[in-house]
Formats: sequence, C-alpha cells, structure tokens
Amino acid sequence: MRNLKLVVILCSVFLTASGLLLGYMANNAKKSVPGVDLNMPRHPVTPEMAEAVARMNKKVAPFFKLPDTDGKVAQIGGQGTRPQFLYSVKEGCPCSYDAEPLIQALYKQFEGKIDFIAVTDSKLKEARKWDLDLKVPFSVVSVPNLEVMEAYDYPSSVYCTLIDTNGVIVRRWPGYSKEMLLEMVEEISKLLGDKPGLFDTKYAPVEKTSGCSYTNFKGKPVVGDDYK
Repeated sequence: MRNLKLVVILCSVFLTASGLLLGYMANNAKKSVPGVDLNMPRHPVTPEMAEAVARMNKKVAPFFKLPDTDGKVAQIGGQGTRPQFLYSVKEGCPCSYDAEPLIQALYKQFEGKIDFIAVTDSKLKEARKWDLDLKVPFSVVSVPNLEVMEAYDYPSSVYCTLIDTNGVIVRRWPGYSKEMLLEMVEEISKLLGDKPGLFDTKYAPVEKTSGCSYTNFKGKPVVGDDYK
C-alpha cells in the first residue's frame, strides 16, 4: 500500500512539473513569422549608444502630429493628459518582430495609463499590414521619410522613449533586454506614482540588444550587418 501511495505521489509530481514546463515553454516561445528568420544575429548595445541616448534625457521631446494607420491623428510629444511611450519599428526587421510581443506586454501592464505609439519606416499600406498582422493595440504611424526617427535620434529599430505629460523626455533606451524592460517598468511606474508590479520578461535577451539600422538615416547609408 505504501508503495502504491508513493507511485501515485511521484506520478502527481511528474505531471505537475511537466505541465509547468510546457506552460513555461508556451509562454516563452517566440512567434513563427513566415519569411522572417527570428534566429537572427543580435545587435549589441555599445557604450557609445548608451551614452548617446542619455544626452536627450530631460529635454523637450520633438513634437509631431501625424495620422496613424486607422486615420486618427497621433500626437507625439507635447503636453497631454497621459505620458507617452514611443518606439521604433523597421520594415522586414527580425528584431522588430522579436521585440513586438514584449512591447505589447509592457503596454498591457499599464493599459489606460500611458499612450504607446510605434513609428515605422514602412509606407502606409505595409504599416497597416504590420498593425493587423501583429494585432497592435495602439497607434502605428507610418514615417517612410524617417523624420520622427531623425528627430528622436533613432538610428535603428526598437529604440524607446518615455515622455511625460509636459512633453519632456524622461528616459530613452537604445533597444531591449530583460534588464531594460524592467527599467522601463520601473520608470513608467515612478512617473505614474505607482509601485512597479511584477513583469514577465519572457524570452527577452539577457544581453542589451538593439534593432536593425535604418538605411539613409539622416541622409547617410547605414553600414552594418543589418537586414535590408
């Protein structure tokens, strides 16, 4: 009888552990994107990049009013009733596909308290496709001439900026990682006057990682191992 009870207990433990493992794998698995290799080489954030993003902290955010993919006017910068989180997307960029679920998880963490806006170099038709395919729950703005990216000094995708209600840049990040995502949660919470809640960084890289470079950024071709 004791042996039977032991077998039952061991089976129960095994099934529970298996379920937890499968759940973890499902939650942390990356999305499969046809035609896009998500096993791409990483673009490490360099000390120079980290120093460059810090130079715009506490400065007035460049102001724009541009239509999003739904035809609504998206205000970037300026005074508003809620803070803003602005980040960059690059057409065909595996890094953008890789980071998007993480950015959307960040949005859900603060839904209704802060406005998220994505700026992409895609033309409107392709930007709408990105919006629909990725089920983006906030504004996506098509900026093929890179004017917003240049104003905010976003040479690559997945650059992020937190802007307060007075239109002042609180902090910028030159990419994403587990550490940087937790920093974003902390900075947004502090800005809102809240305590940082638990946040699942999922499959985010441990290394600080940037995105693929924009071509013709500030009129100059970007040289590197980026996806065109």
